Parts: sequence; structure tokens; C-alpha cells
Amino acid sequence: MTTPSIPRLAACPIVGFAAFAALVAVGCGSDPGAVGDRVPAGPAVTIVDSILLDENDRFYLGNPFSLVVDTADGSFFISDFFENRILRYARDGQLRQFYGSPGDGPGEFRAISAAFVLADSIVVGAGGRRNLLQLFSKHDGTSLGAQSYSGRVGMGGVSVVDQGVVFPTRDPANGTIAAVWRYPEPAITYVVPLPAPYRRSLEGLGRFAAFQSFGSVVAWSDTLLSGMSGLNEIYLSTLDGALLDTLLLPNTTRRGVPPNVQEVFDNLQSFSSMTEMFEAASSMYGLYRMSDGSTVVLHHDSTLDGELPAGNITSEVYLSIIAPDRTTACVDAPVPYSNEMRPVHTVARDTIFLLDRRLNEAEDDLMTWVRVYRIDTSGCTWLDLP
Repeated sequence: MTTPSIPRLAACPIVGFAAFAALVAVGCGSDPGAVGDRVPAGPAVTIVDSILLDENDRFYLGNPFSLVVDTADGSFFISDFFENRILRYARDGQLRQFYGSPGDGPGEFRAISAAFVLADSIVVGAGGRRNLLQLFSKHDGTSLGAQSYSGRVGMGGVSVVDQGVVFPTRDPANGTIAAVWRYPEPAITYVVPLPAPYRRSLEGLGRFAAFQSFGSVVAWSDTLLSGMSGLNEIYLSTLDGALLDTLLLPNTTRRGVPPNVQEVFDNLQSFSSMTEMFEAASSMYGLYRMSDGSTVVLHHDSTLDGELPAGNITSEVYLSIIAPDRTTACVDAPVPYSNEMRPVHTVARDTIFLLDRRLNEAEDDLMTWVRVYRIDTSGCTWLDLP
């Protein structure tokens, strides 16, 4: 398909703080770094394809939460927070099937969040208000039952490994940020301790913990990396949750996260407006594995124009790569796209896929593309990880 030019970032309308807080988390920033007198080179991110998704009056994307690429046939699974169902699109953008519907019964969702494909034959969607993982036949969409879970499922990826499924869930009750579900066993193990800034926030005002509430996770056969949207730290642990190391990803272009982020956000005097909160810093929005053992990390730098609920948000997306040995990183490549709604992305087969929504002013509706990007690290400046 022809690759269109990508204009500058456009505004993202938000209807209210409550709706926004349910979908977006923001970090708190620091000054970008440099090596000598120059900014180190990040990965090269190049758009190679754009796929327009079929939408009509019956089936359309109201508010996408997560994007999954089925590596078996290249199709796209998109969980829709507004429609409370999962839509499946073929690689050519044609709508093929949907899974689930709004409601409180079997196979129904309230506040759907992440979706993923399990065992190449099962589509799973997490429903936030009911805390159920709903299972469906990938072939015909029939309901296959449900699995309860604890916490709040994050945006930053789901990993299917030999031992089961690893997904991010911030869970104050268990004091953890990740979960391991050894499917088909019903038990879920909650692992990786809730970081200290979140514990302090929950013991106090709680504004930081509520506003920066989403987690990210990526897993291999024996280890996992996890983190929270409001922090710079990425935690290396075993699948049982035993901490092995803490990685601090440097920033050169994105805003970054200062060490006192929790205190800043929980101090009611820190910001004179919501605009200042949005423009304070970066937020980690995804961890994804690559075939060579590298890790892709995606951050958003958000800007608010005006005040909620009428304000408009734009988000610059930055991509970083952590080397397979986790001692160095190549950081802060901007991902080009036009953003009139919150960006939703994933990585599959070493390729970035991003939902890019734009307003069709002629027909007063939204059009949705899947942008496809190639990642090239050949020109990287590799920085040591502290």
C-alpha cells in the first residue's frame, strides 16, 4: 500500500478528567542528557506501510485500548473501551469478526482493557470493573469461560511464554505489579513488588498512584521486565517475582522522570494547572520483546492545550531499545504519526504497529490506520545502563 505523508501531531480531544484518568498515565520529567556536545543517536524508525481499517455505522472503533497482532495470519485484534468488545481485522484492514459485547453476563465486558491471543486458538480480553479474563474461540467467537484476576491491567503488553501468560496489573491488595497465569491452571501468581513511590502515595494522598496507574511487562522463558508508567525504573526479575536487577533507562530527547516524582505529584501545591501536570514529564507505555532478546521501550511525552474537560492533548512517542545483555540501550527515537486520539501500539515480529486516528473533516468522522514501522539500530549510540 502507498505510505501517506505523516503531518505534525494534532490535538486529541478529551471529554473529561475521569475518562482520561482511566486511559492515560503521565510521568514527571527531567532534563534530557547528552554525550559530550551532541545528543546520542537513537534507533531509526521508518514507516513502511499504512493500513486503513474498515469502519461503518455498525462496527467502528470508539475508544481503542489495546492492539494485538496475530503472528499466525497477521490480523489485528483491537479491544475497544467504548464498545466493550474485541474487533478482529484482516491484514488488508477488512473487519472479520468481533468477540464479546457490553454487559454483565458470560462473554460480556465492563470497561474492557487489554486483549491477547492464547495458544493460537483463544482470544482473551480483560474486563476491568468485573476483573475477569473472558475467553473466546478465535475461530467463531463463542465464549469459552472466564478467569478472575486481581488489580488493574495495564496497557504495556502481554507476553505468552512456555509457563503461561504474563500481564501487567497494578494490585495494591497483593502489593504487586505483574501477574503470571499458568494456563490452563486457574491460579494466578502475583509478582514483583509495588514500587516504593506507589506505596508511599497510596498511604498518603494517592494522587500519583491514581494518575500514573498503568504498568508494563515483557517476559521470556525464565525472566521478566516490568515497570510502572510514572517511574523510570525497569525491574528485572524471575517469573516467580524475585528481583534480580533494576535498570535506569537514560533519556536524551524525551522528558524523563525525576527521582522525586511521587512527592511532586502528591504535593497539592506543585502544579497551578492541569496543563503543568501533563507537560511535566514522560510516561512509559510499553515493554515488548524482539527476536534477538532486545527489549523495545515506548514512552509518551504528553502536552495539554487548555484545561480539561475541553482541553486538547498531543503525545510525542519515543522508542528505545535495551540490548539483549541489558547493559546498554539506544534511546529516544521519535515515532512519526498524526495523533488525533490516544496512540495505541504494539510490537510483533520486530515491527512496530500503531493505531493512528484522524478526523475526516469532510464527513465529520474518524478514520483509523494501522501504521507499520521498521526499526533499525545500525546507527545507534549505545549508552551504558546504570
